[in-house]
Formats: sequence, structure tokens, C-alpha cells
Amino acid sequence: MKRTHYETLYRKNETNGRVIIDISLENYLEFFHEWDNAVFKKRDLNTGLTEFLNLCSEDIPLRKKLEIVFCVNTAEKQSEKEDQIRTSYRNYYISMNRLEQRKTKRLVRFSGVLLFTSIVLLTAYTILNNYTITKTVYKVLLESLLIGGWVFTWEAVHLFFLDIFIPFRRRREIMRLLDAEISFKYICAPTPSSPPPADRY
Repeated sequence: MKRTHYETLYRKNETNGRVIIDISLENYLEFFHEWDNAVFKKRDLNTGLTEFLNLCSEDIPLRKKLEIVFCVNTAEKQSEKEDQIRTSYRNYYISMNRLEQRKTKRLVRFSGVLLFTSIVLLTAYTILNNYTITKTVYKVLLESLLIGGWVFTWEAVHLFFLDIFIPFRRRREIMRLLDAEISFKYICAPTPSSPPPADRY
């Protein structure tokens, strides 16, 4: 059976069917943003890491569930820091989901305002068009109402049925990342002759 593009790039967990994204970390702190001095549990994620996860998510079909394996360059396991990373990861993507929700709501509200404006303009055109006035200014006004009404209608339809797909898809990607299983693998520092254990972001 021919393998798809993403199957040549990512491993698969044969037990649960999730697609595995391998990420190599020199230490636990590398997971977080280097300029973020907040409390450890609330620190922001490393921007390179989030960009890497976004690229991986674009490669993998949305119907596939994810598993993220952090390969930490140490032989010592620290369960407390594992929990802190899981908490920060979850908090980050919960906040990203809320941000996309607000974007979607703004698009819907703005689309409603445009649609209402177009209805007002087209209604005014319909009413005024019943009067038989031949003045040029009046005709220009009617044409302006008609053109403006259709322009606002198109913008409302474009926003509601086309532009809104971008935040909808982004929310699906975020929810999949939020649902991803997170595990850790510990390794000793590689020797100069041995290859790194996993892809770096």
C-alpha cells in the first residue's frame, strides 16, 4: 500500500493510531519562551515550538489525532516538570482557542452589520424608485443606493461564507493540538558520531 506524504514524515502509534510528532529538547526550560519571566506554570510557549507544531499540523490531515513526544536530552526524569509542561501546553492552547472564538464572533457580528446596511440601502432604493422624478441628482442617488446595497451584500456574504472558514479551520487545528497526548522520552547526550534522536523545532 502506497504511503501518503505525511506518513513518510511522521511515525504512527500502532496502539492508538495517533500520528506522532517528535520534538527534541535540550532541557525542560527550552519548552518555554526565553523572554517570558512569568511563574513557571504560566510561562508562554517557545515561539519556535509553536511554529513547528503549526507546520506539522498543516502536514497532517485534520481527521488524524496527534501524539507529541518530547525527547529530553537527559537521562533523569522529573515528573513535576513534566506536569508543569503539560499544564502550560494546555493553558496556551485554551487561550488560543478563546482568541479564535473571539475572531469568529467579530466576523459574524461585522457580517450582520454589513447585511443590515445592505437591506436598508436596497429598501430605500425600492421605495424611492417608485417616484417618477427625472432629475439627474435623484437618479445618481438611486444608482448609489443600488450599487451600495449590492456591494454591502457581497461583503457580508464574503465574510460569512468565505473568510470565516479560516478561523473555523484554525480552531479545529487548535482543538486537535489541545487533545494531543503528551509523553516524554529521556536520552543521554548524543556522542559526536551519533545522530540526534528526533527532529528539532
